[in-house]
This record gives sequence, structure tokens and C-alpha cells, in this order.
Amino acid sequence: MDRTPHIGVREITPSDGDFLVDMVLESANWEGDAVSRRAVLTSPGLARYANGWGRQGDLGLIAFDLDGPRGLQIPVGAAWIRYFPSTEPGYGFVEPGVPELAMAIIPGRRRLGIGRALLGALLVRAREGGARRLSLSVGRGNPAQHLYEQAGFVALPDAATTSTTALTMVVALDHEPVADPGTGATAVPTPSSTSAPTSVSAAPSASASAPASTDSA
Repeated sequence: MDRTPHIGVREITPSDGDFLVDMVLESANWEGDAVSRRAVLTSPGLARYANGWGRQGDLGLIAFDLDGPRGLQIPVGAAWIRYFPSTEPGYGFVEPGVPELAMAIIPGRRRLGIGRALLGALLVRAREGGARRLSLSVGRGNPAQHLYEQAGFVALPDAATTSTTALTMVVALDHEPVADPGTGATAVPTPSSTSAPTSVSAAPSASASAPASTDSA
């Protein structure tokens, strides 16, 4: 049976706020269900990843299922970057001029290459938008760390945001994105917010990722 997903990619808009909350929840719960949706909404450290989308510097992509029932475009994952000030840092904060990346894929759509393609597309867009570096926080032991390393992220063991439970990583956007080693393909959306359908080949990818929660990722 063909498990290759048929995935489209579009830009995140302010109307996607609820789905971004869902994605922060998936990221925080990469080890289980310790964090509730209410906690994401009420915890400043988590809510700041999703609240008020559309401010200056916000950039993100949503992957959606092209095979949804009745033609519905059902979101299955997201990857986005956001700038944080030093007074309200993210879990992977490095400095105010370095945006932080967050990413998650819904259960049931993981390990199909969607996260890898989504990350590759976002790195292209971030570079085109003028970002020189990106940071993130990933839980120690999270399989997503391998995906980030393949994309060029390196660990910062001495970063102030690195802890016994989470690792801060940074990528310099002065190299070409790493293609899926299984297919050589990446999903690249059009410059507009119009959906750009792409096929994502079935290739293993990590399950969930940054931002880090207070306990895990």
C-alpha cells in the first residue's frame, strides 16, 4: 500500500492561531501528555510561540493534506520562526536578532518525510527573508535532534538556555538546505500565501520538536 502523503504547503496566517497552539502542544508533549492545552494558553513561556501571529518578523509554513475528505485542506504540521526580545526569551533564545524555530507534525503523519520537507522549505524562506541564523530548543533524547543536525543545526552546550533537559541549537543560513537523502526533494512554497501543492516522499523523519516545554522539549 502506498503511504506517500500528498502534501501542500502554504504560509501561516493570523487565522491559524488555534492550529499553532495545537502545534506548540505537540512540541511540548513529545514525551507524553504532561502539558494541557490550557497550560499552553496560560503559560507565557509557551503562549508566546503562538499568540498574535503576524507581528514583524513572523514567518511560518503549514503543511496540509491534499487528500482530505471532500477536498478539505486539513493541516498536518507547521514550522515557523519568531523573534523574541531578551525580556521575553523563548526556550531556545540566543540573542534578539536571531529568530527561534518551532515545528511539529500531528500524530499519524510523522515519519513520512513531512517534517523534513517542511523544515527545508522554511530554511529557504528564512534565508530569503534576510535571517542569518536560526535557533531552537530540543529536548534531550528527542529524535528530532537528528533531523536538525542533518539540516545544519549545531548544539550550543554553553548557551544560557541549554539545560539538563533541553539543548539549544543554531544554524547559519549561509548554505544550501539539506535535501531529503531518500529522494533529494524538498517542498518549496510560492512567495505568496497561495498554497503550493507538493508531493512528499515517504522518508523517516523525527516526531516532534521545539519549542521546549518547562519539563521536556
